[in-house]
Order: sequence, then structure tokens, then C-alpha cells
Amino acid sequence: MPDESARLLAAQVVNYLKGEDVLALMDKLPEPTKSKIAEIRQQVPEKAAEAMRESVTTREVIVGTLRMREVLEFMLHDKPYLDSDQHNRIWKILATYGPEFPEEIEPEKYLMRAGRYKKEQFPSALPE
Repeated sequence: MPDESARLLAAQVVNYLKGEDVLALMDKLPEPTKSKIAEIRQQVPEKAAEAMRESVTTREVIVGTLRMREVLEFMLHDKPYLDSDQHNRIWKILATYGPEFPEEIEPEKYLMRAGRYKKEQFPSALPE
């Protein structure tokens, strides 16, 4: 897979794992990016599952991120949020991976987990 396609696929996997509507995001993009994503979008769910299988810290951070997002979105939109497509996409991911991390999410703990994840996954991005 050429580097550009790999980068586009990785970006769509991130969008997917954040609970974003990959198709809606794709529709907003200009050509040729839109067509390139259309070619690879069928791979997104499997690549997302692969990324989640490979790393417990990835699963932990994704679950924490989605739980935080769910709370914030519910605070902003109240009960109608529970009927939204976004909530359904996030709930599907949380139903799959959330039971591994039964502890209630707390902002301070989430920030520590996210910082640990960044150090583990992106060590060269940290200042020396």
C-alpha cells in the first residue's frame, strides 16, 4: 500500500475509533482525497479492530476517550443525544471494548492514561 494510502487509512481508523461518521467526513473532502478514501474505507473496521487487538493501552485510551466524550455530549445535548448516530457508533465500540476497563472514567485518571499512551506510542514527539 503506498504511503499516502496508508496515511489515509490510518487517519480513517482514528476517526472510526473516535466514533466519527467516516462517510460524512469523506463526503466533505475534495477530490482526489475523497476517491482515495472511498477505495480504502471498507478496510477501516478491520484495521481498527486490529489496532485495538494489538495494544491494551490503545484500548484503554480509546475507551476512556469515548466515555469522556459520551458524558460531554450528553451534557450538551441531553436525552436527544442518546438517539443520535454518533452515540450509536460510540456505544458499539464501548460495548465491545469497555468491559475490559470497568472502572468509571475520571478526568484526572484519563489525562494520566492519555499521557502514558503518548509516551508509549509517540516517544519521538516528546521534548528532550
